[in-house]
Amino acid sequence: MNKTVKGRWRLAVALGVAATLGVSGCGLNEETSSSSGSSSDSVLRIGTTTDVSNFNPLQSLSKTDSWILNAMYPHLLRIDENAKKSPELAKEYRYEDDGKTAVFVLRDDFKWTDGKPVVAEDVKFSAESIMKYKLGNVAAKLTWVESVEAPDATTVKFKLSQPYAPFAEGVGFWMSVVPKHVFEPAGDLSKFANDSNWVGAGPFVLDSITKGQRYVMKRNEHYPLAPGGKAAVSQVEYRVYPDVNTMMLALRNGDIDMMGTPVPVSAAKTFENDDKIKLKKVGALGFAHLTYNMKNKYLADQDVRQALSMAVDTKAIISAVLQGDGQQMAGPISPIFSEYDNTELQPYPFDPEGAKAKLSAAGYKDANNDGFFDELKFGVACDQSNANITRVVQLFRESAAKAGVKLENECVERNTFLTRTKNGEYDIDASQWGVFDNPMDQLRSTYLSSNPGGINYNLLESAEMDALINDAAGTTDVEAFKTKIKNIDKVVHEQAYLTPLYVENFQFAYNASKFTGFVPSPSDLLGMVTAYSLAQVTPVK
Repeated sequence: MNKTVKGRWRLAVALGVAATLGVSGCGLNEETSSSSGSSSDSVLRIGTTTDVSNFNPLQSLSKTDSWILNAMYPHLLRIDENAKKSPELAKEYRYEDDGKTAVFVLRDDFKWTDGKPVVAEDVKFSAESIMKYKLGNVAAKLTWVESVEAPDATTVKFKLSQPYAPFAEGVGFWMSVVPKHVFEPAGDLSKFANDSNWVGAGPFVLDSITKGQRYVMKRNEHYPLAPGGKAAVSQVEYRVYPDVNTMMLALRNGDIDMMGTPVPVSAAKTFENDDKIKLKKVGALGFAHLTYNMKNKYLADQDVRQALSMAVDTKAIISAVLQGDGQQMAGPISPIFSEYDNTELQPYPFDPEGAKAKLSAAGYKDANNDGFFDELKFGVACDQSNANITRVVQLFRESAAKAGVKLENECVERNTFLTRTKNGEYDIDASQWGVFDNPMDQLRSTYLSSNPGGINYNLLESAEMDALINDAAGTTDVEAFKTKIKNIDKVVHEQAYLTPLYVENFQFAYNASKFTGFVPSPSDLLGMVTAYSLAQVTPVK
């Protein structure tokens, strides 16, 4: 094939007003002097359960970090309400040179809030900085980049060492674009806090913060993806609550206008009799799981991991935690990616007695006859603000006890939990992946030994897995690629590096008497608060 376009994907630019997918409301902050409800002074108040832990969008981000920073710093692509990649800063992309060059063509009407245009050099600088300092999980997605070129103000070319089919969509969606003229003078960006004097190009930019209480964002007066060229809402304010229950009460009382986090299934009925509060259901791009730390000498034993997988009553968890509104998984690839999901795999059966027999056969003992194997005592870490996962941990403890394994609940505040998982300071990680946008990037992020800044929470170092992943990543034949992904699924399943639990739907609550026009996207991480969604919101008159 010559240097013509290979697998050309052109994306239409979304300029019109997005279709209204859910109705929501326009509440005025009590600190705002005006009470007119006009779009010139409207304040949208959003509840969250965590503070921002990192203001540098090039580094790995927790949930609230992502919500706020993604509203400030544009991405080349976004995920729309149908889980498809759509234009944001880039209006189109294509592959050239037999797939070894990914080309993005940018819009020419984005501006930073200091008035400077957003140009290709900003994209080039952002990518090169991530590679130089190995920042965040995007560093793994840029592994094959040999060079980045910006031949003109609206063209960016990524030269790759080999073809990698998901490259453009993965980098396009995940990589934040920062202003070169602001970030370059900061020097080492791995140490750049970016915690004041913010310059952004999204629909909103941070104006002030009160840690533990609120994060106030003001409108960017020039945002081309909003109807009319700027958001109708003049201010977005994130308010921090200690837990989801307190946040739900704040929504009912009118202290906030929407919840950033999903409503737990068990609590959704609390809004049924409130005419103002509406619920919007979206699908998931991730899944709940248990991940085992391979640096723990007992969890490094395949028999122990398989036995723990047999000690999880997933069907009971789906019934009790999700009230049946969830799908059980077998392998590490969500069924949403049907082409890559290895349907030959079957979930480990719930069999506590079989798990106990497996552990006994592997040589583990209960010398004091207390009902638990002497060596097998593990902590299960989770984010205590996630009501569903906290319940999962409780049920897992109870079922694992039947298999002779003692588990301790080590659920903590979210940022503490994220720090512990990143540093490997846990035994078992009970959590929920927020967004996986393609299986290859997922497997590389979670299981590649050399993955810089990724989410290899197993802390796995496996030459076998590395070889399988790298081989698949360089495979351009579509059917061969699918086969190799399914084979990796099989290895992960047999090794029980993780126990997949379920894929769920999410419900988001908002005040329909105050705002309208949100454009929800799948997953609990994207939900109602993407930059594009917030830019479409208008007050209800």
